[in-house]
Amino acid sequence: MRRRHNITLATLVCLGTIYLVAQHRHNIQDAYGTYASYDNIPSENGIEVLPSDLKPNSQAGDGVDVSANDLSNQASPNNLNSPIGDAPLPATGKPAERLEQGPFNSELNLPADGEKEFPFQQDLELDLPTAILHPFKAYKPHNYKTEPSPKYAYATFLATRNPSLKDPYFLAIHSLIYRLLWSPKSGTHRYPFIVFVADFVTSEQRALLSGAGALVRELAPLEWSPSVPGVQKRWKDLFAKLNMWQETEFERILFLDADAFPLANLDQMFEIAPVRGCVPEKLHLDDFLTDGPVCEAYIFAGVPQDPLKPVPSNINVGSMVFTPSLRMHARLLQNYVKTDKYDSLMAEQAFLNWQFSSEGAFPGTPLERTWGGFFPTEEERDGRLKVVHEKIWVAEGGWLKEEWESGWRDMMAFYASENFRAARELDGVGNGAI
Repeated sequence: MRRRHNITLATLVCLGTIYLVAQHRHNIQDAYGTYASYDNIPSENGIEVLPSDLKPNSQAGDGVDVSANDLSNQASPNNLNSPIGDAPLPATGKPAERLEQGPFNSELNLPADGEKEFPFQQDLELDLPTAILHPFKAYKPHNYKTEPSPKYAYATFLATRNPSLKDPYFLAIHSLIYRLLWSPKSGTHRYPFIVFVADFVTSEQRALLSGAGALVRELAPLEWSPSVPGVQKRWKDLFAKLNMWQETEFERILFLDADAFPLANLDQMFEIAPVRGCVPEKLHLDDFLTDGPVCEAYIFAGVPQDPLKPVPSNINVGSMVFTPSLRMHARLLQNYVKTDKYDSLMAEQAFLNWQFSSEGAFPGTPLERTWGGFFPTEEERDGRLKVVHEKIWVAEGGWLKEEWESGWRDMMAFYASENFRAARELDGVGNGAI
């Protein structure tokens, strides 16, 4: 009798263990979904590593971003001990465990709206010098002159629904402002930096961005309602980026996701992609407006997501150069609602790659990795990358952590200096927030 009892108990324990394992695997799938359009990159030890900006079915965070684009807190395919792979959020002090089946951070929070939150989305315990920046919120944007207006402009997009001044994407964009406008290592003396914002970004956040020297402009929202399951609410906000093509005040815009950090001056990037003409014989019905086809000179250039496996949809749009155009804008707005023609789980990145497919009338131009290095290796700390495309604020060690922390220290020291005050006073009063 005792033996039968023991056998029964052992069987129940075994069944319970199987259930828990199955539930754990199910939870992992729910948390990260599946990737489409791009194959997983197998590592030498069999662990699958995914491109840094591919969007999973239920990823909640890209800032901006999470430039398209964006799961950038992953391990390098060449170095599974990458500081990003296991990175906790330093500011919260909460440990981030690594998933058993992959290189992602597994500590998730479940906010009120039911969507999962990753550590890199959690507030950072970093303070901005608000008392220094606020007095300059009504000053002109740095490097921005209306007569004559600059031909080129840098840009990013802030679409965080977190109103906190400690929101990581908001703070990352402050790091971008410093790196692009003020840093002796990577700053430009020629071009303004536009921080495009979603309509729900708070007036306080906008004021501090303006105070730091950015040109703040709101992008009107675009309704996007794909019929496929697994699309996160946040991805819907990112289609407002298409309205950047309306900014015809500028001949070219160099766009960086909030997690694409310049390590050197990028002015050359405006010039390296040639102006191309459309390919008339490849025009499709999707290229026609009511008054005829869109067929004009253009630039659309970025770093291939996977340079070893060219595919029609391969550009990572977290670091790209494009030419604003009203007709191209009309073409994009006409087509983005055709969600059956591109992978909605890759959101605006998949859409733009469809619109600028190498097989279409407007093929994109691939750029060298130096202009958008995701999965940066330890060897690349030697200056081979001009842009590192990772959420380096969650790096727990190595040169990426050093890059974030040293950049933040340099920014804070500069804002506290007389040089910053003098430069902003030289910019002069004139509202840069629109």
